[in-house]
Amino acid sequence: MDSESVAWPSAEPSYRLRPPATDEAVALDALAAVLDATPRRPERVSVRLAIGRRMDLLGPRREALEALSGHADVTVADDHTIGTLALTEAAFADLAELFADLDRAVVFDPDGVAIADWRGGLLRFALPEAAVETVRDSVDVAIANRIERVE
Repeated sequence: MDSESVAWPSAEPSYRLRPPATDEAVALDALAAVLDATPRRPERVSVRLAIGRRMDLLGPRREALEALSGHADVTVADDHTIGTLALTEAAFADLAELFADLDRAVVFDPDGVAIADWRGGLLRFALPEAAVETVRDSVDVAIANRIERVE
């Protein structure tokens, strides 16, 4: 899941958004808006989480980590979790529950081309220009103004 191994579409421009570090909900909402707006089908997500089975997790966070660990290509180590899983509604809900611990998530279409990449507080995504306007309309104006095209 290195940045060099992520293929981006050549026919769609790339954008980036650095949401305020203090508001995880904004970042999650922006990612959801991108996935809703893309004309490509978000099929799978590769993740790296900064939590593992030795962490003191309770309630919904523990249940979300256990749900992720049930996927064949997800490995939960003592202090981290990595792997790739189908991006279903349930998987997105589990990732949303653990979003504060998400180091990286790359969403791919069925052809293995990236739609979105969340890493280090930065959301990079590729969408047609009309779809980016849909994303801007879906998020707060202050966040929409932070979306910038990557050349």
